[in-house]
Amino acid sequence: MKQPDDATLAWVETVTGPFRVVSHFAHSHAYSNLWRLAAGSDYVWLKMHAHPHKWAGEVNALTRWAKSLSPQLLGWRDVPPTVLLTEMSGVDAESIDYTPSAEARLWSEAGAWLRDFHNRTNAWMGNLCVDGTPFEEPTDDARIHVRKNFDKRLYSGRELGILTEKEFNFAHRIFERDLPTLEGASIHSVHRDFTPRNWLAHSTGELTAVIDFEHARWDVAAADLNRPWDKEFARNPQLEDAFYEAYGRPDERFETQIQVLRLFNVVAGVVWAIEVGDPEFSEFNRVALHRMMAA
Repeated sequence: MKQPDDATLAWVETVTGPFRVVSHFAHSHAYSNLWRLAAGSDYVWLKMHAHPHKWAGEVNALTRWAKSLSPQLLGWRDVPPTVLLTEMSGVDAESIDYTPSAEARLWSEAGAWLRDFHNRTNAWMGNLCVDGTPFEEPTDDARIHVRKNFDKRLYSGRELGILTEKEFNFAHRIFERDLPTLEGASIHSVHRDFTPRNWLAHSTGELTAVIDFEHARWDVAAADLNRPWDKEFARNPQLEDAFYEAYGRPDERFETQIQVLRLFNVVAGVVWAIEVGDPEFSEFNRVALHRMMAA
């Protein structure tokens, strides 16, 4: 099992006292490494980030934004970018075999949580430093912010032969048609990876925690609402009703913003997943892109 470096282990002990490493977890893209630690009668999580802006986003979100059902920061340091988190109750929400009513309850509670999380607004969008100041040059125009990142993935996908000409033309056309709906869009505190894989729950459908705030930043609210359309809502449309009855029904303009960010997400997913060596995830997003093309 991969171990943290000695200096990090020594730092953890200054916070928790004696402990032992129980397990290690990391995604293939290696945005972060996590270790579950046993410290006395409690369990805590050590998380080491690969990117300073993601570490700063998580620290900021957990100290300033997340008021309920989120881990507590026991400690953090910037070199290397590290956080120490309390363990929350519940299990991975994707691992539970729910009854229909329990799953609807989960999505309703998730909608209510996200509604409250989006209550904060800001004058600019982008990543943050730990003190809440901009990590890089901020912008107040969501169209510029989204276009810059979308174009990077779209044109890279065509140049590398990852996207077909038909896929490229569709994505380009729909994006140009609907991007103007982001003009003047309000900017909110967002999680940006708000899916069941980052929720903890009980089999009853009770949401017990939202975790992994490493992508959190100031952004448009639609950036938290673009993912379930091609997985959970496609599998069970009733979950959409349960979620939006708690979150609040989007009007036509907000709905179009969500679909713009959905398009951005699937195009970026097709290309990014190939770049990091995950063809299965790329194909999942390609199927999602074709679902949008067929619709």
